Amino acid sequence: MKRISTADRYSSMATRSIIEKTSPLRLGFGISGLLIVILLVTETLLGRWGLLLIDGEFDALAKVSSGVLRDVLLAVVHCLLVGYLPAAFLHALRSGRRTVLLLQEALACSREECEILAASVRLSGRGLVIFGLIGMALSFSGPYMVPPVPESPWNPATWSPEVMWHRILGPAIGLFGWWLGYAVVIVSLRLSRIARKLGQIDLLDLSSLAPFTQQGLTNALLLVGLLSISSLMMIETGFEKLTILNGGIALTVIALAMIFPLRGVHARINQAKNKSLAWVNAEISRRRNAFEDSNTELRDGGMADLIAYRALIENVPEWPFTSSTYTRLFLYALLPLLSWSIGIVAEEILARALF
Repeated sequence: MKRISTADRYSSMATRSIIEKTSPLRLGFGISGLLIVILLVTETLLGRWGLLLIDGEFDALAKVSSGVLRDVLLAVVHCLLVGYLPAAFLHALRSGRRTVLLLQEALACSREECEILAASVRLSGRGLVIFGLIGMALSFSGPYMVPPVPESPWNPATWSPEVMWHRILGPAIGLFGWWLGYAVVIVSLRLSRIARKLGQIDLLDLSSLAPFTQQGLTNALLLVGLLSISSLMMIETGFEKLTILNGGIALTVIALAMIFPLRGVHARINQAKNKSLAWVNAEISRRRNAFEDSNTELRDGGMADLIAYRALIENVPEWPFTSSTYTRLFLYALLPLLSWSIGIVAEEILARALF
């Protein structure tokens, strides 16, 4: 067995302590709020607001929208994403570990054993480096997909103060965006493996498996939140291709993120169903000859009970979903549309106020 050094043990404990004590909500609002304040102060000190009123250059619902206000609004969206992604990344780690602790009864483990399992829900440093580099590398392709494409989009000499925010925050968005996806996938796979350690599954009461479903819903909500903020860019012209690409990838990842934590428990439910069905079918087969014997009186209703029990087991869902699960997924799907609609209304109000 590989021995863990005292330094590594204390480092791991310190990391878990930071993860548990840091509030994702405060972290997200703190980063986004600070960046937006710095952006607005910078625009004011540079006297950029006066450029918004030259020849009515901005129209919220125009087919062609360009100018300072467009770039400012896009910079605000970048600030929101840079705040949201680290918070979502942190919450993905915390939710995975808390899910294991909530499964203490279903796993039939002691508090200490569950805490050891929860500590195993972690990310590798190598994976973070690889996926972080991929995200940052792909972020450099963004300016080439948004018309009008400048001749030298990564030449600082061509950046306006607003575009500078796009270029600087873009790699950070790519970094934390891919870290979030990596965290969701790895945490989900670890939980799926932990499901193999489940004790006896009560097919007539799957409520003890609810933490797995909640983890899937949490994964979906975190990625829907990312899609909702990103959809604010679709308000501005030129982002249709990028939005469709990101939206398609996000929807696929959301579906996988919902299912991944449940793959293990899905297999265990199927295993338990097959075992129960094998038993009841054997019992029915054993009693069939006596049941078909016309001289035998089966007044106890045993055969009817067995058939009813088999139908009951066959109707047990193979996934631990309830009607509320589908309702929440439907509401989550409306969030990007709601965010996009609110953004359009806000721009229209701003345009009317300015002009």
